[in-house]
Amino acid sequence: MPTDLCQCAYCKNYVKEIRKSYPLVSKYLANMGIDIEKPFETMPLEPDAKQNIEYISAQYIAFGDIKHFKKAVISDVNIDIAEYHPPAVVEDNHFVIEIFPITLKWVV
Repeated sequence: MPTDLCQCAYCKNYVKEIRKSYPLVSKYLANMGIDIEKPFETMPLEPDAKQNIEYISAQYIAFGDIKHFKKAVISDVNIDIAEYHPPAVVEDNHFVIEIFPITLKWVV
């Protein structure tokens, strides 16, 4: 796991499981130049008794003009513009998207 990403257990779990659990979403984001294993922000809940964890949202910084973005639903995951997010310290033209909901195995 790259050291520039959050090292908490929730984020480590997300990075470890997201690509294999949602390959079509991963491919969609890759076409936008986004690595699904490098979220800007994740919003996890607690793992459940079945050893799954839901992330109510994961956010990514997308570069380019927001007017070219079209929201989508892939594998029951919504991909949309994030209305609320931490400040992105980026000088290039960008916007923040979010994907939701995400359910992963808890493996960490």
